[in-house]
Amino acid sequence: MTKKQLFYLRVRQTQKEYLVTVCDEDLLGKTICEGELELCINDRFFGGELVPLEKCLEQMKIATNFNLIGKTIVDAAVENRMVNELAVMWINCPDHGKVGHVMFLR
Repeated sequence: MTKKQLFYLRVRQTQKEYLVTVCDEDLLGKTICEGELELCINDRFFGGELVPLEKCLEQMKIATNFNLIGKTIVDAAVENRMVNELAVMWINCPDHGKVGHVMFLR
């Protein structure tokens, strides 16, 4: 049996905004680097509930803004036509391979 891919999902809501952050499960607490670029995937911003892809996609559909990091979640957002692939910043990290980052604002 194959282990189902999980993601860290955090939702923050104000009167006007519904912000969703999602990262691939294996990236939380890691630092992604390529050259001078360094992204820290910290628990304070990306940590949250560990959930399956379907729940992430549901929350992203209703979000006013979302921030994604990870190859799997970004690929899913592109495949589900929530993000144009040209909007993805791909980072080739020696430690974690190809990692996508997307910030989306409606």
